[in-house]
Amino acid sequence: MTPPNKHLIALINYFTLIPLVYFIPQWLNPYLPANPLLQVCIVVAIIVPIISYVVMPIAMTRLTKPK
Repeated sequence: MTPPNKHLIALINYFTLIPLVYFIPQWLNPYLPANPLLQVCIVVAIIVPIISYVVMPIAMTRLTKPK
């Protein structure tokens, strides 16, 4: 099994980050403190594990299926 192309992985990251970056801050905004830096840190701390531990493992198993 060969690993997927780096460009394909970047494209998957891009398209999966768009909805997360768009919706998660809006959903959490009422519960976040007024400090913008702290808001960004909390939102990034939520988005990165979703991408790292949910989205990319699913994408990698689908892309590296034996042919």
